[in-house]
Amino acid sequence: MEAFEIIQTSLLQFFNSFATAIPKLISGIILLAIGWLIAKVIKWLVTKLLKLIQFDSITDKVGINNFLKKGGLELTSSSIVANLFYWIIMLSIWTAFFNTLGLDIVSDLINQLILYIPNIFVACLLIVGGMYLAKFLSGLVVAALKSGGIKNANFFGQLTNGGILFFVAAMVLHQLGIGKELIETIVGIVLGSVGLALALAFGLGGKKWAAEIYDRYLKWW
Repeated sequence: MEAFEIIQTSLLQFFNSFATAIPKLISGIILLAIGWLIAKVIKWLVTKLLKLIQFDSITDKVGINNFLKKGGLELTSSSIVANLFYWIIMLSIWTAFFNTLGLDIVSDLINQLILYIPNIFVACLLIVGGMYLAKFLSGLVVAALKSGGIKNANFFGQLTNGGILFFVAAMVLHQLGIGKELIETIVGIVLGSVGLALALAFGLGGKKWAAEIYDRYLKWW
């Protein structure tokens, strides 16, 4: 008899818990559906906005789209950003869903992931801006050296490009929290080397530019 009562009590507790969980589960499913629709709309709006500002053209100029194709990713930069917004919203909705069900451990894990996403977003911006800056400055160095009749101007341009990209990569890793102390040491060494190379480049190649500017100044006066 005691065994039967124990089984009966256990079954009643199970069905009570199940009955209590059903409204929460239904609310959670409705929340997921609404959140999914919102995420889809936001993704569509972000895609339209990025097309309006010609974001893909900007990233194509710095070689990001070509880099993605070489990596086997058939995605444009704008689609990656739009999908990033989509998943940020979806992860937030999933957090609310698990909170509704009382699964705080799962929601805490998702919250930690959501808090890390801004670091990824900033890292992506650093990559785009860094590649653009590297291309611009390397072209500037090559132009300065060629105008001064310096040989191997392209080599110095590539050196400048590589140095800036290395610095950008270090900043990205630092933003993501990977090997901060080691990165700071390496960056200090590389920055000193690149700075010296740039100083030599403009010191040697920029003489002609400086002379032209000085002549124009004298003529103007």
